[in-house]
Amino acid sequence: MSGILLQLKSFILTLIMGILAGLIFHFYQVTIRRAGIGRILLYMLDFFLWLIMICLVFLSLLLINQGEMRVYVFIALLLGILIYIRVFASRLEDFMSRIARVLLFLLSNLHKRLKNFLYIIKKRLMVMSKKRNGDPPENQGPE
Repeated sequence: MSGILLQLKSFILTLIMGILAGLIFHFYQVTIRRAGIGRILLYMLDFFLWLIMICLVFLSLLLINQGEMRVYVFIALLLGILIYIRVFASRLEDFMSRIARVLLFLLSNLHKRLKNFLYIIKKRLMVMSKKRNGDPPENQGPE
């Protein structure tokens, strides 16, 4: 394949990656808004989101163009994000909201089950601890 076609292919694939990055970021924003979480947890989630996004972009660029960083790569990435925001974000808002609601419901359910599981384990450990403390002392031998 000639050089210009490879660059065009890289540009289009990076543009698609930008659209996907916009989708991920939009879903994250909708989910965070619906969750109503505190500031500190929000900072932690933001940090992990950007770590994940950096890894995804880096790995995608490795697959698309062997990690070559050129100006058109950044332009395509930003253009893809802008296309998502301008064209798709408003159309997918209700869908994202429904998915975020389902995800938050599942996470809430998982949290409750994990909390109950840990409570049961704690209770059983306390019962086992009381049984050990209630045993008579071992025989020390003749005195």
